[in-house]
Amino acid sequence: MCPKTVTQNKIIREERRSHILKVALNIFGDQGYHASSINRIAKEANISKGLIYTYFESKEDLLKTLIFDLTDSILEKYPNENNSLESTDIEFFIDNTIDFVLEDVSRAKLLFSLGAQPGVMDIIIQKVMEKMLPFMNLITDYFKKNKVEDAHAMMYYFFAVLDGVQMQMINNPNFPTEKIRTIIKKQFLK
Repeated sequence: MCPKTVTQNKIIREERRSHILKVALNIFGDQGYHASSINRIAKEANISKGLIYTYFESKEDLLKTLIFDLTDSILEKYPNENNSLESTDIEFFIDNTIDFVLEDVSRAKLLFSLGAQPGVMDIIIQKVMEKMLPFMNLITDYFKKNKVEDAHAMMYYFFAVLDGVQMQMINNPNFPTEKIRTIIKKQFLK
């Protein structure tokens, strides 16, 4: 058997890391973050506990990585803080927010349940807010540019509406997603 190349090892390492994160999300979402253990994650991932520690320093590091990777993957789709947003960017964000749930309802449900667990937000909120703040400022600037009286409050309302829609999509199989998508666009696109 030939030795693996650097590229092959990198691919294997990334696949293993992704697998651990996926298993951790399922366990954290199903059993609760505080009730979960590295032992359980290792068992479900069919790897050794020690191998998890080659990827993550602790259970808290695993949680942070899970959430921060997801936040990064979402935010990389959007303009950076040096740009200004247009209606097409807001429409793209609305569509992606709704499509995130449609793509994998189980994943979305696990993430929402994880975020709702006591103490979990305390672990991640500061870093998530640091990552989100530039985008939140862009949204606020978009509303200012469109002459919204309290653009900052409107930005929070915008995110709250989208969060509520995602929750309804997760919990209500009869939720009229496409009709609601249209209503949201009419309300926020100027």
